[in-house]
Amino acid sequence: MKRATIKDVAEAAGVSRAAVSKVLRNAYGLSDDMRARVEAAMTALNYRPQTAARGLRGRTYTLGIVLPDMRNPFFPDILDGVISTLRSTSYEPLIGFRPSAEATEKHAVDTMLDHKIDGFLMIAPRLDEAYLHAVATSVPTVMIGRHDRDCGYDTVNNDDRAGARLAVEHFIAAGHRDIAYFGLDVASVGVTNSTALRLDGYRDTMAAHGLSGHIQVHEGTHFRGERHDEDVARRMLTGARRPTAIFCWTDQVAITVMAEAARLGIRVPEDLSVIGYDNSRLAALPQLSLTSVDQSGHLLGSEAMKLLIERIEGRRIDRHVILPPRLDIKGSTGPAPARS
Repeated sequence: MKRATIKDVAEAAGVSRAAVSKVLRNAYGLSDDMRARVEAAMTALNYRPQTAARGLRGRTYTLGIVLPDMRNPFFPDILDGVISTLRSTSYEPLIGFRPSAEATEKHAVDTMLDHKIDGFLMIAPRLDEAYLHAVATSVPTVMIGRHDRDCGYDTVNNDDRAGARLAVEHFIAAGHRDIAYFGLDVASVGVTNSTALRLDGYRDTMAAHGLSGHIQVHEGTHFRGERHDEDVARRMLTGARRPTAIFCWTDQVAITVMAEAARLGIRVPEDLSVIGYDNSRLAALPQLSLTSVDQSGHLLGSEAMKLLIERIEGRRIDRHVILPPRLDIKGSTGPAPARS
């Protein structure tokens, strides 16, 4: 079957090829009648614009979205926000999942650049700021999960320090003192990564309440293999200084901690309280009932797309959006257990 062209669409709609091009670009000033006729003709002819040809003329109306992995239950919330915002535009997202190695992460980004995408949304990339700045000079770019400044790209983040404070103060109010933080190895992700700021918030809050001597930091990372976080959780829960409360940098890690606690016969929340971060949909399952810091994943994705489209339309001044966190208290936290 012959592929329909812009000329075919224009003839079927009774308009000029320039008018069809304007509809494809979602250009300002088109009448509703003309837009409806062109869209009806495109549907009837099963017309699909050729990305390569559009790239030669200017925009491809494709956006690259790079996620750290496929397993984090929080990322679908971000993608929901992305898609809901793009629904009223002509842009289509191309989603890539990057492996853990830095070289292959660069390869994933470079491959998308080769496809002449119009913009990038990257979620917590582990690439150095100089490389990201170089990417952003050639393609409009927005980051989630990095708090960089003066970097040539926009950022959208939760207030990670404030979120950590909410979690730790909730534990303290319930009588906990032996409160641990389960985060990522900061050296592997950088000091502007969200988990680094959550660690800062944890330390600052513990110190502010006179609990510096009770600080415990445990570092996991899915970059060392799927079983690594389980091993860290097991060592934490079987050590001589077992915490009564654990604040985890993601819900995914919190669920791992709860699973290890169940294997060891440690009851949640009677013996151990756990707080995650993200308030993903899994956190609400009654089997988990995970108390979690809500960072509004849908809004993160939506705001990131709005900024990216502004960038593509010509804005050059960096913007940095910070969203307020909220602690959603469920069944995984309770009073501190009595200790002998």
